[in-house]
Amino acid sequence: MDVWTVRGASAAAALLLAAASAAQGSLVAPPSHAATEGTAGTDVPFGRRAPARVQYVYDAVLFSGPVTITGVQLRLDGGAVADAKTVDCEIALSTLPHPLVQLSPRFAHNRGADEVAVLPRRLVELPSQASASVPTPFLAPISFDVPFAYDPRRGGLLMELVVHGQPAGAYLLDVSYLCTSPTAAVGPAPCRQSSGLPLGVESVTVGVQWGRPWIVRAFDALPGEVVVLALGTRETGSWAGLQLPQELAGVGAPGCFLSIDIAASFYDVATADGAARFTFAIPDDPQLLGKWMRFQAGGFDAAANSLGLVTSQAQKVQICGWEPVGRVWSEGVSSASGAVELGLSAVVQFTTK
Repeated sequence: MDVWTVRGASAAAALLLAAASAAQGSLVAPPSHAATEGTAGTDVPFGRRAPARVQYVYDAVLFSGPVTITGVQLRLDGGAVADAKTVDCEIALSTLPHPLVQLSPRFAHNRGADEVAVLPRRLVELPSQASASVPTPFLAPISFDVPFAYDPRRGGLLMELVVHGQPAGAYLLDVSYLCTSPTAAVGPAPCRQSSGLPLGVESVTVGVQWGRPWIVRAFDALPGEVVVLALGTRETGSWAGLQLPQELAGVGAPGCFLSIDIAASFYDVATADGAARFTFAIPDDPQLLGKWMRFQAGGFDAAANSLGLVTSQAQKVQICGWEPVGRVWSEGVSSASGAVELGLSAVVQFTTK
């Protein structure tokens, strides 16, 4: 064999290795926690000193497209350390056959028809973790025997871990968290009421979450007066012949502004302390995560101006949770049902190709 053949073979091998390396990838779920610590740790399923079953579900909105999953990396709770431990376990992946919000307490109802035992039952060595950083680094991958081809267009991803036996010893995994919703003022400042006070409005709910109640409060209104709350979808541009934010001087309310479009409106009567509360139910839809809710209050005040209306400064609040994840888990492995917890899952990093 001449030197050119050897060199050619070496070059081809190098190209193949480079291609294989480039094809490898990773995907954190939920991606919001790639560099952010969760709010708690969980001993499900690896720290309970007994058999346990858990289904962790990651909604399809967390994935940008089809992917082949070849392994998973766990992450310990921030600041936690752990000794290595050997567990008797198995892992299966499948596509969730229904929306995340319909997660069933019955394990069988959540398994997709495409379920694959990616890691058949065996003894698995969970590595030790000596670092107490926050967040801790992802642990070494648990490589799957069988890859799983996942397409988010068919539904969420379900990862089922069954621990048939394990020794005593803490092994707290990092879990997702419920966040505080960002808020921001929208448009010009409020105009004054006849009392001299501006009308105010705020989101009482600190963490506005899909599938949960949302409470808005208008404050410093005139006691006994009608307060209107408008919900909108935008804060700039043209709407109903107006240019947002639109001053209402032309209709008799100088210095007062309509700062959002009026997609819906509601009213209440201010109590003796000048407050009016409005309660809404955010729909059960994980795709609302990250959406902004815009709102503005108006108060009827005949003495304030010729229109008899004053406006607050508009506000907006972002839907920040639940995270579009969930879990179903049980003590032991024989039960057909478990406890359902939406918004809670282990933070993992899937290895992909």
